[in-house]
Amino acid sequence: MASVADICNAALAHIGARAQISSIDPPDGTAEAGYCARFYPIARAELLASHMWSFNKVRALLAEVDNPSTTWSYAYAVPSDCFNATRVLQKSDALRIYQRPWDTPLTADSMHLYSERGSSEFIIESGILFTHEPEAVLIYGRDIIDTAKFSPAFVVALSYLLASYLAGPILKGMDGAQLAGNMRQIATRMKESAASNDASNSVEAAEYIPESILRRA
Repeated sequence: MASVADICNAALAHIGARAQISSIDPPDGTAEAGYCARFYPIARAELLASHMWSFNKVRALLAEVDNPSTTWSYAYAVPSDCFNATRVLQKSDALRIYQRPWDTPLTADSMHLYSERGSSEFIIESGILFTHEPEAVLIYGRDIIDTAKFSPAFVVALSYLLASYLAGPILKGMDGAQLAGNMRQIATRMKESAASNDASNSVEAAEYIPESILRRA
């Protein structure tokens, strides 16, 4: 798997830089390592936020908190590792119609009873998620630092995106600005390809209601 230094060196190679770095944490003392240390976290965060990647996707049952809102029915604490919230899952018909007739509390083991089709309305303000959904389950992306978790296509896209940040400071002038734009265009194409590959590796499960529950209607 590519290390942070490998990704940075690929980015430097994309812009024709001859220098290679050995570390950005701490920087190895070269100017290139200093630039990589500054821009690598920015590029990583930008790319992570651009798509719900399978390697940083999390599904969590939210903890309810005091609700100060008169508009929203429920308030929940946003998970501390939440990088970008995407969907509040809606209850499946098994939960919504039959209200869990087996009379057991909702746990992480029973979250498969939530439908991943669509999302309930929600907003996030000051670390609190507001929604009309009881027992809310949130799908969100978390910041991933460990490069071993990155997909190969994500690594390639990240190297080009980082190159777009490095081109200006390293090359300077109009040449640097033009190359930065070119690198960003390539990064966008690489990101779209990586996102497509990532999406093809997973499917959204159809909602399943056990026959034993249906017979209780």
